[in-house]
Amino acid sequence: MVKHVNLNHAMRAFDPQGLQDRHPDRSEPFPKHVVPTEIAVAYGGRRVRKLVDVLRLPAIAGTGSETLPPGERARCMRYLLGLMTDQEAKAEAVACEVAAPLAATLTRENESAENKTLACELLASLAHSLEGRGSIVAIDALVAAAALLKDDDTRVRVSAGEFLASMAKHADGAAAALRAAEGNVLVLLATAAVDDSPPASAAAKTLCCETLALLTLTDEGTTRALEAKTVFSMMTVLTSESARSVPDGAPLKAAAARCLKNVCQHGVGKIAAFETGALDALVPLLRSRDTDVRLQATGALLCLTVEIEAKKALARTNALFDLCALLRDGHAAVAENALRVVQQCAEAPDARKRIRDALSNRDKALVFDERVVGNCVVSF
Repeated sequence: MVKHVNLNHAMRAFDPQGLQDRHPDRSEPFPKHVVPTEIAVAYGGRRVRKLVDVLRLPAIAGTGSETLPPGERARCMRYLLGLMTDQEAKAEAVACEVAAPLAATLTRENESAENKTLACELLASLAHSLEGRGSIVAIDALVAAAALLKDDDTRVRVSAGEFLASMAKHADGAAAALRAAEGNVLVLLATAAVDDSPPASAAAKTLCCETLALLTLTDEGTTRALEAKTVFSMMTVLTSESARSVPDGAPLKAAAARCLKNVCQHGVGKIAAFETGALDALVPLLRSRDTDVRLQATGALLCLTVEIEAKKALARTNALFDLCALLRDGHAAVAENALRVVQQCAEAPDARKRIRDALSNRDKALVFDERVVGNCVVSF
């Protein structure tokens, strides 16, 4: 009978030569001084803190401590960006004060474009939490990012615009952007939106216009935007070469028209926009093939034609025929906006005859039906 032997257990016979490696190790289980420049993905409580500690290392030699080369700094930020996928990781990064070394990366001279781009992406990730936005505002990272809108690298401009847009989506972030550097952030955004230099791509301009549209949702934002000559900047954007390009021009025109619409919702803003000539810039957008462009253009005209002079001016243009065509637009919101614009213009006695001549019998029944408009428009 053969007895079964479990070979997985240790044998009772040892080779004498193997005993030399079995002496107990009396060295320290961990080195006393961890290598500070080591880029490693940790786990648990050290997964974010380890990488933030590395980012805090100086980039200039001669400071008496270890330095971090630009390439290693970029690798560290890429690892950290991969970890920022949940609120726990973002909260831990905020607690470790990661915003400070990221802001220093944005303002450091001779910093690589890749590092600036990654720093903006990390800041945009932090901007989705309230604590993250508070840490960003505390170190004036908004001003540093706005300065990058004039950078020579297109990727840096786009990433900076994405970060500013992510901050402006929240009420506290928008308020901080309006007050940062005494309103200079708005001026930088308006200037970058009309920049025609080679690094200024249509995507970067679109992000600037979207950020301005988000900042003008409040009365304070509209007032500061008027001071920064934002209306003139948006009109320049609508007539620029970037706006006429395909397919990147449509989002740019939609963002600029949205900004004008928000400005025209303010009592002073609509007057300033009309006097600046916003009507002439909005009318060509009614023939756009993009639905969002038509929606924003009709919305802006709806706010603008509250003024009696705007009603008369719009009725004297060929835009009246475009509005009549939009009454049968495939998008319900565009058709409704066009209907309200025509109805508002018909409130002006000087514009009624032109509107009657431009409308078909079917459209007249729609525009002037008392069941639709009530008694606000005098029937013919």
